[in-house]
Amino acid sequence: MTVNIMQLRFFIEVAKHQTISKAADQLFRTQSAVTRGILQLEQQLNVTLFERHHQGVLLSDAGRFILPRVQNGLAHLQNITLHLKHHGESSLYSTGQSEPFFLYNYQRLQIFFTLCLTKNMKSTAQLLGLTQPAISAAIKLLEQSFGVELFERTVQGLKPSLSCQLIQKQVQLCLNELKPLYDELLTFHGQLQGTVHIGALPLIRAEVLPHVMGQMTTEHPAIRFVTYESAYEILSAQLRVGDIDFIIGAIRPDQGSADFSQHLLFSEDMVIVMGRQHPLLNQAIEQIRLNDLLNYAWILPRAYSPARELIQKSFAQLGLKAPNPTIETGDQTLIRGLLQSSSLLAIVSYSQMRQEVDEGQLVQLPITLPNTHRQIGISYRKHAILSHAAQLFLDSLLNSSRTS
Repeated sequence: MTVNIMQLRFFIEVAKHQTISKAADQLFRTQSAVTRGILQLEQQLNVTLFERHHQGVLLSDAGRFILPRVQNGLAHLQNITLHLKHHGESSLYSTGQSEPFFLYNYQRLQIFFTLCLTKNMKSTAQLLGLTQPAISAAIKLLEQSFGVELFERTVQGLKPSLSCQLIQKQVQLCLNELKPLYDELLTFHGQLQGTVHIGALPLIRAEVLPHVMGQMTTEHPAIRFVTYESAYEILSAQLRVGDIDFIIGAIRPDQGSADFSQHLLFSEDMVIVMGRQHPLLNQAIEQIRLNDLLNYAWILPRAYSPARELIQKSFAQLGLKAPNPTIETGDQTLIRGLLQSSSLLAIVSYSQMRQEVDEGQLVQLPITLPNTHRQIGISYRKHAILSHAAQLFLDSLLNSSRTS
């Protein structure tokens, strides 16, 4: 179910002025149009947003509950012109009407966002069940309203302009902010549900994340989880536009930027592991030295990743040349399988393979790699309003890390 964005704009203005008449004046609409829009929104959401009085209207408890999320969502649309100005993009709209009413249309936003993804008019029309002239007309209206070119036509297809990319980010943030609205209202009425979107880096998948998710699905069966196992660069881009709620894993330097808040969960060192069948284990494990390992094939984290840089510096500190890996991966399942079936060695974070070592499937060598200490944490957007399901997950994760 999709909510009517213009009706949400009515809701914000009526909440601000507490009278339909003042809200209608500010919105350049008739009182009857605003009244009708609010009633339709209440019917669609199945909730009473205002208590009616002879002197005006007051927000209901449910109205107060969702107002910050609605304001946050629509603010992304209202701030688009400021972003265009900041990046030096010309905008005829900036000298015209004071509010982007032309953006308060879900289908228009959906057309724009889908075209940004497909970069093809025909594909967009087929995906949305519309005609190509309808797609073209919607984009033309946006271009005329903003006074900018959104797409450049090339032989490879449509190429989004810088203005288009700036607008796309704000539209994504708006739609993602409004997405949990129905689940949040059900939560308000005592039915806790929702979906938590988690970007999970390799270091967190082995222990902490499964424990917290498993506990929550038992205690709150209506909460769903979706995990994303991509490279950090992809996950951070998804987090910035609100496609995911969190990134969990090794903390990167830029995660302390103006965009993200972060919480430390635990810290650990990197260790060297091998399979039980490794030929080096024909001798006492205490006799194995780091130099003995350098002639074997290695599994290491991907090049230029923070973990790989730590390994490079650690070997340099020891006066040794870091091994040149045969395989570069952070995939726990792949690393485990390779170690159990070959003479490969791997350097991993301790928690990544702790269970396999404890169960005797793999062997951890008693060799210390200096200065490979890593901080493991959770990051999320500073100005996001977390859904109640996401907030509960965050609280559970932090509590779990304190007690472990």
